Amino acid sequence: MAYYEEILLGALRLAEADAAQGRLDDVRLENIHETVSEIIEDIAAHETAEGSASAEAPARKGKIVNIDARKLGKPVFCIPGLGRLDDCAALIVADALKREGFNARVSGADTEIDAGNAETICVCFLEEVSEARSSFTVRKFSRRAASARIIVCRLGNFEADKEQRSDDVAPQSLATVIAAVAKSASVKTRREQ
Repeated sequence: MAYYEEILLGALRLAEADAAQGRLDDVRLENIHETVSEIIEDIAAHETAEGSASAEAPARKGKIVNIDARKLGKPVFCIPGLGRLDDCAALIVADALKREGFNARVSGADTEIDAGNAETICVCFLEEVSEARSSFTVRKFSRRAASARIIVCRLGNFEADKEQRSDDVAPQSLATVIAAVAKSASVKTRREQ
């Protein structure tokens, strides 16, 4: 998780600053997106290969498979904000949530949200987001998915997050995003009981 926060999101924060000053053209922005996608895929493939190699011996011993109950619930949809690099942030948030056992998705989110299949929607922003933009985003998605919890993730300023509590409205790091999604899932579970 530290690699995602410090390296990937750190690089994206720097790229966002350059993009805001007009230093990145469309080709470079597309290259950044492709690179982030490839890094996430490579990490997942590497961990899958390591996990299957080390899990072969214990798999033969027992027939019990541990399943995280959160994986069975409705997915968490990670939606990019309006910035040019927000789609990269959504990919990172979705992968971080998957690593914590959540059923997180990026692709096809609009169709699923409109169909009412969203329990939690994380809207990911790298650029500075005003309170007005944040409120508008929450209202917009609340109209589309009335029962879903909307989390606006302001991932552009990690330094501000060091003093942030996990119950704040707009998480600013992966740790507080995960805490907010976990809180959302536990609230939903309590309502269903």
